[in-house]
Amino acid sequence: MRIHWYYKFLIVSLVFFSMFFLFNKNISSFINNSSYKYYINSVFVPISSISNNSIFDCKRAKKENKELKREALESNNLKDINDSLTKEIESLKKLMKLKSTYTGYKTIYAKTISRNKMYWYSTITIDKGLDDGIKKNSAVVSTNGLIGIVKDTTKGTSTVKLITNSDTNSKISGIIKKGDKSVIGLIEGYEYPYIKVSLASSEDNVKIGDEFYSYGLEGFPKNIYIGEVEKIDKDTYDLGNILYVKPKQDMNDINYLMVLSNK
Repeated sequence: MRIHWYYKFLIVSLVFFSMFFLFNKNISSFINNSSYKYYINSVFVPISSISNNSIFDCKRAKKENKELKREALESNNLKDINDSLTKEIESLKKLMKLKSTYTGYKTIYAKTISRNKMYWYSTITIDKGLDDGIKKNSAVVSTNGLIGIVKDTTKGTSTVKLITNSDTNSKISGIIKKGDKSVIGLIEGYEYPYIKVSLASSEDNVKIGDEFYSYGLEGFPKNIYIGEVEKIDKDTYDLGNILYVKPKQDMNDINYLMVLSNK
């Protein structure tokens, strides 16, 4: 019976001291004050040392890993912000150089602030309006050419009808220069990635690669580059040509712009 009691005591003690050493940071102090110092050192200290080192190393590794991930994320965010700012600065520099091209017009720098996701290629809203001198029917350009025309304006914002808008009202007229002769067409709609331009006649000798510019009726600026002819088809009644002109401007990425208003 004494032997049986001894083993029970030993097992309970082993469990107790194992749990104790796993969570007690002052192990050495406890051992030095114990009358069973020799036995504890020989049995429990190795276990405690391994367990504590493993726990603390794991916690330290997790913390360091978390810090590294945070630093990497911050670094990537800063790089993205820096790249975005660099791109914006380059766009503004190009617009400022473009200003000298339109000396007969009041030039107003603007930025796109919203866009209708349901009608992505129809209109955009810019951050300038009546208080900035913007008027209806003013041309809106980017460094790549004509973007659209001011449709409506308020004190602080304006709605721009894009050249990719399929609305039949307020059509924008354009021109293709063929030596001494000019071929006139109207922007009729949009079929990604082309604007569709209708010509009055099929005998205009327009070819793929010809460039399409704004015509400049009723005070609208002329000779603003729009795009290049990439396809030519007959219209529904086989009376004239339909040109498929690809704008130079990426119409999915419209950011900084310039509005040309009459002085």
